[in-house]
Amino acid sequence: MMQDFRFALRQLLKTPGFTTVAVLTLALAIGVNSAIFALINGVVLKPVVPVRPAEVANVFTARQNASHDYRQFSYNEYRELHENGGDVFVHVAALEFAVAGIGRDHDMRRSFAFITSENYFPMMGVQPFRGRFYNAEECKPNANMAVVVSSYGFWKRNGGRNDFVGSTLHINGQPYTVIGIAPDGFSGANALIAPDLWVPLGIRSQLGSAFGDSETMHDLLNPKNYTFNLTARLRPGLTIDAAKARLPVLAQRLNAIQPEGSEGARELQIQTPSRFSLSTQPEDDGPITLVATLLMAMAGAVLLIACLNLANMLLARGTSRSKEIAVRLAVGASRWQIVRQLLCEGFLLAVCGGVIGLILSAWCNDLLLQQLRSLLASVNFSFVVKLRPDAPVLAVTFFFCLIATLLFSLARR
Repeated sequence: MMQDFRFALRQLLKTPGFTTVAVLTLALAIGVNSAIFALINGVVLKPVVPVRPAEVANVFTARQNASHDYRQFSYNEYRELHENGGDVFVHVAALEFAVAGIGRDHDMRRSFAFITSENYFPMMGVQPFRGRFYNAEECKPNANMAVVVSSYGFWKRNGGRNDFVGSTLHINGQPYTVIGIAPDGFSGANALIAPDLWVPLGIRSQLGSAFGDSETMHDLLNPKNYTFNLTARLRPGLTIDAAKARLPVLAQRLNAIQPEGSEGARELQIQTPSRFSLSTQPEDDGPITLVATLLMAMAGAVLLIACLNLANMLLARGTSRSKEIAVRLAVGASRWQIVRQLLCEGFLLAVCGGVIGLILSAWCNDLLLQQLRSLLASVNFSFVVKLRPDAPVLAVTFFFCLIATLLFSLARR
């Protein structure tokens, strides 16, 4: 086999013009396929939750009547599920989307933050990049311990300083101490964007001016303050379908603690987290799978057209080699040996095209990410999608090379 590859390499080097055109043709086609797959892998296929993602679910509450109105949870409801939901959940974590002003005076800019309970990060299975995450004491209602965790992107946009942990940020005019930095790429259960800051529940009342509700709604202990989205991690071995059968018991406990004047009994629902939205009611990811399939189909068509064009070029080139092949057959070479020789030539072309295509796809994806990060940075979000050529991308690129080898090598026979 090595002799076949050496002979194939010599044949390709004898025709540098043809080899260059063939490699560049394949590089463009394979590069398009690799770039699109890297995008699909980063946005659709790669799990958002890094540790046992199948165990994580969003929790919803709906009224048990025809209207089936959904709403968020109160702090009391969150604590009830967190403390007494052990038959179904290992963790139940609370999260609220918030807007805050970071900076002082004319340098202040609006930014986005997630207010979470202390168990949000352990539930997601992440460790801080630097420093620490906030604890239970800092998340008690009205604890007012002015600490925050920075996202990795926010830290990088502020110079990536080594002394950033321990520094002071002014949020809504008040000083806060940065106690940690979230890991690179962490965005909670969202596949695309991360907030600038992660804030403990205990200082929610200090961020009151960032919310559009009434002053009484800033009190976490108000039983009608329905403000939190809940995300939970199921008990090991418990599937979402199996967990649904146990939810009515938990719903009864929630109904027992509803304040006077509540609008009817409620039920609980759970669903795998949507990768692209933060909603009070169950939502899927829409037609994203269909869009991804169509993109890969179009990219595959580009690869097929490139291979057919290359096969035609090889057919034209083959006329000059017909005497060589006839001589090899005459001296005893089998047809399989001839086919193997052609496959070796095709594989060398495909690998060279694949390597250049992978470089092109990485460059194009980096350019795309730079533009998206710049756009989202202007509205103070961190774009967390990674389009690096990791193991799945490399494996799929190699697969494209094999497909290309078969298509244009055997199509000319």
